[in-house]
Amino acid sequence: MIFNVKEAAAALIFIMFSLTACDDRRLGVIEGNITDAEGQLLVLEHLSDGAPRLVDTLRLAADGKFRFAPEVETGPDFFSLRLGNQSVSLVIDTLLNPVKVTANGKNLTTSYQVADAANQELRDAVQQGNRLRGQIVGVNQTFNQGGMSRQQARDSILSLVNSYKQHVLTTYIYANPASPASYYLLFETVSGLVIFDANSPQDLRAFGAVATSWRFNYPSSPRNSVLEKMTIRGQALRRAEAARAQRADSLAASVQIETRSFPELNLPNADDHAVSLTSVVEQGNVVLLDFTAYYLPYSPAHNMALGKLYEKYAGKLKIYQVCLDYDEHFWKTSADNVPWTTVRDRDAIYDAQGRIQYAPSALTYNVGTLPTTFIIDAKGELKNRVEVDDEKLEADLTKIMR
Repeated sequence: MIFNVKEAAAALIFIMFSLTACDDRRLGVIEGNITDAEGQLLVLEHLSDGAPRLVDTLRLAADGKFRFAPEVETGPDFFSLRLGNQSVSLVIDTLLNPVKVTANGKNLTTSYQVADAANQELRDAVQQGNRLRGQIVGVNQTFNQGGMSRQQARDSILSLVNSYKQHVLTTYIYANPASPASYYLLFETVSGLVIFDANSPQDLRAFGAVATSWRFNYPSSPRNSVLEKMTIRGQALRRAEAARAQRADSLAASVQIETRSFPELNLPNADDHAVSLTSVVEQGNVVLLDFTAYYLPYSPAHNMALGKLYEKYAGKLKIYQVCLDYDEHFWKTSADNVPWTTVRDRDAIYDAQGRIQYAPSALTYNVGTLPTTFIIDAKGELKNRVEVDDEKLEADLTKIMR
């Protein structure tokens, strides 16, 4: 048998081409060195528009070297390196250039360095959010120490958020809407606060700018559909709001507005449907407006007391319970077990331990202690306020129900 070199070479090339054609995945590289972290677990996560997804892990050796080769979506794709409770956000660009990271494991989030321009910009943008987070913590500490009122703390936090928002709009989003940093900032949350909301007319312009730029620069990126859906939904809501406002204006002259003695609340229930306090009061029953939080130790006993009153005055008593729980899933699970209307204030602000710092609904009724319960009589008049005293609540309600 004669060995044909040309035929063998051709066969080898065909095999290599076939293997390449069968694996059309886009693989990126994230590598580098993290010192002072020997033996610690380094975690790589993919940052989609939902929860972070685990990609890979490795145990750092004494030299701190690491290398990951994750599969990458078309267009810029975001990842996170996590070491204990510290994490940094990274982007792999469209050219799949290797991302090189150096850091100290003792202060990963502040010490890490990246070589490429896209990750340097993303790093700077993330640090802006970290500074805001630190400022909010400072305000909360001052409030907890009695250095400012609840209203002052609220105003300070809103002022800090607005200043931060204007800065990132000018420096990143409108300066270069096609950059990975601009996309990242649209979905950033700081201390539980959503900074940009596509349902807000003021923020819709920013989403539109980034969506247009990404569609032009990265037409195959799967993230385009997310941006476009959010922008279209925001535009639809604006049109619907404008139509409702126009209808309201046309009816205003002919409809007599009935004033009530209580401020209105309109909050989502466990099914994410907004329920107004007025809709419960207008049923003509006595209403308990109850501010509470299911995660607090007193909650089971308080809800048992409410349950006894609800059964005692069945058909004559309604309850509109405003929950200020940090954990929405826990609240929804608990809400399934109560027979009355329970809603949650999503705009509440909490500290790092989950303690309530500010809630618009509570501020509206000047609630500083939980539980606090108000009695609204069958005529819609706000009558009694009871704080942390279920026996007094029962006595006051009994007088009104006579």
